[in-house]
Amino acid sequence: MTKALTFAEDLCLLLQDNASGDLYPLEGRTLDFGLATATLLELAHHDRIDTDLDNLLLVDPTPLDDPIADPALALIAGNSETLNPGIWIRRIGLQLGSQILDAALNRLCERGILERDPGDNFFLSPVVAHAKRYPGVEGDSAEEVKVRVMRILFREEIPHPWEADLIGLASACRVFEKVLSPRELDCVDARVEEVESLNLLCRAGRIAIDEDLEASRIAPQQRYKPIPKAPGLPLLGNALGMTGDLNAFFTKRYRRHGPIFRIRLPGRRIVVLAGREANSFVLRHARTHLRSNREFSGFCRAMETDRAMISMDGADHVRLRRVAQAGYSRAVIERDIDQAIKIARHHVSSWSVGPRLRAFETIQRIVTEQVGVLATGLLPREYFEDLKYFFDSLVFTVRRDRPRFMYAHRMPRVRGRIRELCAKVVELHHPDLRKGCPHDVVDAFLELHRKDPQFLPETDLMSAMVGPYIAAMDTVAGTLSFAVLRLFSEPGYLEMLRAEADALFANGMPNARDVRALANTHAFVTEALRCYPTVPVMMRTVCNGFEFQGHWVPAGTSLMVATTVVHRDPEHYPDPDRFEIERHLPPRKESKQRGAFAPFGIGPHTCLGGAFAQVQMATVIATMLRYGEFERDPAPEDGVIRATGYPSYRPHRQVGFRLVRRRNEVRTRGSTEPEAQS
Repeated sequence: MTKALTFAEDLCLLLQDNASGDLYPLEGRTLDFGLATATLLELAHHDRIDTDLDNLLLVDPTPLDDPIADPALALIAGNSETLNPGIWIRRIGLQLGSQILDAALNRLCERGILERDPGDNFFLSPVVAHAKRYPGVEGDSAEEVKVRVMRILFREEIPHPWEADLIGLASACRVFEKVLSPRELDCVDARVEEVESLNLLCRAGRIAIDEDLEASRIAPQQRYKPIPKAPGLPLLGNALGMTGDLNAFFTKRYRRHGPIFRIRLPGRRIVVLAGREANSFVLRHARTHLRSNREFSGFCRAMETDRAMISMDGADHVRLRRVAQAGYSRAVIERDIDQAIKIARHHVSSWSVGPRLRAFETIQRIVTEQVGVLATGLLPREYFEDLKYFFDSLVFTVRRDRPRFMYAHRMPRVRGRIRELCAKVVELHHPDLRKGCPHDVVDAFLELHRKDPQFLPETDLMSAMVGPYIAAMDTVAGTLSFAVLRLFSEPGYLEMLRAEADALFANGMPNARDVRALANTHAFVTEALRCYPTVPVMMRTVCNGFEFQGHWVPAGTSLMVATTVVHRDPEHYPDPDRFEIERHLPPRKESKQRGAFAPFGIGPHTCLGGAFAQVQMATVIATMLRYGEFERDPAPEDGVIRATGYPSYRPHRQVGFRLVRRRNEVRTRGSTEPEAQS
């Protein structure tokens, strides 16, 4: 029998919106103060505290072995003053609100009640969604909390004391205003007043929330200090500084100005949020305060579609992500790991010994073919140049920092080739041809189109088909090319990873379990993602104004969130400028800290293929090391990799490597072709 749910967990479940994958938004600090009240209710029910009209008293400081309630109990026990409940609600809410929320959501996932996706969306598990009961919990508390509470309100059943306290807590937090329609609220208002307990903690919570909301409604813009401005050049502003390493650009200004500052580009004024403070904000508030559609309107026009996943928000975005999620998962590449290895090995076998290979383009070809075969079933070799030009043009469209004529002159022909590629992919996925084939992301999109052509019409299919290729050609190709260049400059790590690669292939073609065991190679990939994130910033528009670090950011503001500045934060990564894979191995595991590792974005738009990409990068590195010896060309200067920021952050086109000699009987050209359509 599993321990019954806590008040904090019940409050989260009452607020859980399965359509958006998030909690219903509450105004101001209502959720923080509500979770604080819930935690105090929990402590009171376990006889750790007591309250009267004026004071909250510590009865027993013994911890409950509960990550939700124990931090609040320790805070109370460590204070020598006797304070009233309202002060404790404010103090716990401000200091521990986010921690309580994370602990409650994590435990609900551990219990199998909620499921979390890569974008930090939370959904009811299928068993709860359909059976309306919580797994592993017995008695009355096993029934879904919304069902229990609504039955009390609408059928006038007699509540248990803890149910009355929960209804009082929910009423104080305005939960019923979120989950019920105005007509339904009219039906239950009198019943809520009748049922909600006279618990002093619930009353104190309501007062704290009401006072906070009242204070927040008084002309907020007038109460905050101005956002600092990053210095720039006349006319150009900060444009030149952003042409290289964007992460370094934002990190430098974060250290100078703090987690919020303004930058200027020709014709644009942008507010930047950066550092761990920015990541925490996005994880908690992105769904209610930020939107993507305006910033990616040009992307949609270039794709000849009204909307694409990258430009969508809210419930529609969540729905499309859930459809695509399985097709971008780690399981896809692990299922066909032999195909991924064969493609990488084919490329190694085609390289001549001696001549320089351009690092980015060489790696880009490998990962694009791997993603094409594994995610769409088609080998896109003949379309590589078209995909490359199309992707680079899309980047310029989003950045809006080059005149359109500089990159659009070839677009009509290239777009025709992309349509041709998409038509082939769709043809390969006709239901009659897919019998017995593993379900992939293209199958998922086409099935959604057939079931709901209004939601995903034909005009939106091209962006869905091209999505896997775009992800491969940017994020994976950029970081992996930096990674191999760095590896060839690190003799110690090179030998370590070569030994792992030889062990991987010692018994023939590796399987998924063998690849998962590449501990040092995966750690090397993680460190490369930390040091060379190719998507260091998210572009958004503020849809609802908000306070951030003592500043007011009004609705309509163009926003950049520099998510990877935290990668250089010494609080999370000691000696952050040092390339060190040990920081990602036990016992350190520094990249596991929440909000401290964001190479694939953070929040609702986190890249679905992040786990896929990490396995892919480890696989390519291991295959290259098994079948060849390489060196940087030109020779490195102090380990620095010359990079460019155009059209996206990547090694400069003149930076490369060369094959010094072959190893372990690499077959002749063409002998390791993948078993996919071409």
